[in-house]
Amino acid sequence: MNGRAGLALLALGVLGGCAHLPTGTDGLNLEQRREALQSVDSWEMRGRLTVDTGDRAVQVRFNWRQHDDALDLVVRNALGAGILRVAGTPDALTVTARGETRTLTDPEAELSELIGWWLPVASLPDWLLGFPDDEFRAVTMPGNDGTLASIEQRLWRVDYPAYGLAATSGGSGKQALVPRRIDMTHETLALKLTIDDWQPTATTTAP
Repeated sequence: MNGRAGLALLALGVLGGCAHLPTGTDGLNLEQRREALQSVDSWEMRGRLTVDTGDRAVQVRFNWRQHDDALDLVVRNALGAGILRVAGTPDALTVTARGETRTLTDPEAELSELIGWWLPVASLPDWLLGFPDDEFRAVTMPGNDGTLASIEQRLWRVDYPAYGLAATSGGSGKQALVPRRIDMTHETLALKLTIDDWQPTATTTAP
């Protein structure tokens, strides 16, 4: 599937504004923050995603749930209809699109072929939290408040223009900085994520 056909899965639509994670500091250094966030067994991130392949761009909403090494990604168009769902672990994913469900035997490569552009799904659980994937060599640039400003890894550059505070456990008052904006580029492909909410979740996966 080429990039244009893949983008057809992500119906074009203009999305309205949403609330953002509050700004502030958490008093943690990078390793303390990584330990705090990785101790959260199950979390959810909601926001907006713009995909620009160089000759066409689309904008959608996304919901990413992570429980240990299992992910559940739902992409919705501007009308709120679910148009793509990816669930499972990076080495055993199922994809539902256009009413059909497929099991992927080579998940990252097959998912990228299906949507028409490379989605480095194996590294995203770390990148979405603002950290490099320990499985691959990385070059990092420090940012403010013990965060990372950028990561260069797996032929991608991941920039973090903004962070926001999120609670790491219900009712405890503990907070940590998580990315509020993530800009990812690989050759002519650019992904821009705006995160509206990040929070710990129950361990059950939504239907």
